[in-house]
Amino acid sequence: MRNLKIFNLVFIFLFAGLFIHSQEVVTRASTKIELIKRRIKKSRVDTVKIKLLQQWSTLVFATNPDKDLELQKEVREICTEHLKKEENPYLKQWFKMQKSEALDKTASYYSFMDKDKKALNFYSASCKILEDLEDDNLLSTDDIYLLSSTCNKIARMHEGNGEFKKALRYYQKSMKLDGDVQSQRNKEQSLQHLGDSILLVSSNIMHEKEISYQKEVTKKKEKNLFYISCSLFVFLILFVLVLRSWRKTKSQNKIIENQKSDIEKQKSHLEETHKEITDSINYAKNIQDALMTSKSYMKEIMPENFVFYLPKDVVSGDYYWAYKNSKDDVFFCVADCTGHGVPGAFMSMIGTSLLNENIIENKLENPAEILGNMRTKIIESLNDGATKTNNKDGMDMSLCKINFKKKTLEFAGANNPLIHISNDELENIKGNSQPVGLSVIDNKPFTNHQIKLKKGDMIYIYSDGYQDQFGGPKGKKYMVKKLRTFLKEISKLTIEEQSVKIQEEFHGWKGNLEQVDDICVMGLRV
Repeated sequence: MRNLKIFNLVFIFLFAGLFIHSQEVVTRASTKIELIKRRIKKSRVDTVKIKLLQQWSTLVFATNPDKDLELQKEVREICTEHLKKEENPYLKQWFKMQKSEALDKTASYYSFMDKDKKALNFYSASCKILEDLEDDNLLSTDDIYLLSSTCNKIARMHEGNGEFKKALRYYQKSMKLDGDVQSQRNKEQSLQHLGDSILLVSSNIMHEKEISYQKEVTKKKEKNLFYISCSLFVFLILFVLVLRSWRKTKSQNKIIENQKSDIEKQKSHLEETHKEITDSINYAKNIQDALMTSKSYMKEIMPENFVFYLPKDVVSGDYYWAYKNSKDDVFFCVADCTGHGVPGAFMSMIGTSLLNENIIENKLENPAEILGNMRTKIIESLNDGATKTNNKDGMDMSLCKINFKKKTLEFAGANNPLIHISNDELENIKGNSQPVGLSVIDNKPFTNHQIKLKKGDMIYIYSDGYQDQFGGPKGKKYMVKKLRTFLKEISKLTIEEQSVKIQEEFHGWKGNLEQVDDICVMGLRV
């Protein structure tokens, strides 16, 4: 009886421990889900949002399948929306793979719930996406195995429905995919075995040659023992010299071979490193291009506009941006960040983010106030506002707000101007002589200029890359005065003709000289 009581006490303690542990697991999962919800709410990038939704799905798929199904539906809707308009091939492939994965998880849910008809529809949709990617040679070995597994599931469902022809087709597809991957791996293994065999045969040949040589030497010694004994001293000297020379030559050859091998390895490593860096920068260019305002949206909110955008390197420190709010006010800008290439590109991403924050999220409408807020944020980020610096870290910018119905324009500039051409008269409106960022001078409020427009007027904003380009007959700078004169000459042409002319003028002036800076020129007609 006493043992039974002890057993009951132990059982109670164990049950309590398991209950507390399960409660802790549920609490931790709930905490993670709440954190994911907050991050999704703050997220402005759909790729990040999809990853967060899949993390949420992983936490609830076992305990709340219906919620998991709802999350997969949201992932599919986001992917479908992007695939309608996505132009970036890398992102387009990524969204396809995410949609395929969401379809596969949805199919698994319906299969678990014994709703085979729905499961078959979703498995088939997932399979179709993977087959399209396979046709374009965009699937990795793991992705091909995933496609093979999906085909196998579809085949088994068709077989269960009595649709044996369809089942056979998908079984054959699955077997072919497995065979292709296995064949590739067998080929790689065969090449490895062949290399090992060649090394083994070479080693055996060298060993046999050495044995044969030793036998031949021994035989000659036995045959010519008398002559050898007479000239033993001379022979020994010659043998030592020859042996020393042979060993020295062999050692030198080995050193040369090792050096050659090291050089080849270093060369291969450098090529791989260069390729990785180049691929990374090219992908960074795709990301930067995606952050730029699309041409279709620019055309929608500013029907008559052109942008001449020409980075010096793969990525650029210059960028342009545009947005239309609910009051029919259109904000647009051209900015020139400190430096070019990768440092400039990083600063351009900060600038784009701050424009989104001030204009879209905080709904600020005064261009001068927006530049001031951006400057404060950049100073806090780069220098904490604690000390002055001799470095000019930030960006030069022309920021405008135009209302085509009211024919009004507001402009604020940081080192960059605005050109307004009306009735063949050119007005150059200067910005403040200070950047949006760290500066050697004391910061002053930016000036907000207000301009009354007429139908047909032309507005131009630009970075300093165009005017600073060396070229022409004497290899001199183009200069801002020449740029203003040229813009006035082409202002009466159509927007399409102006876009062509401004590019022809630049390339004609630059000739064979190197481009000195990033180029960005924007023009629009009222």
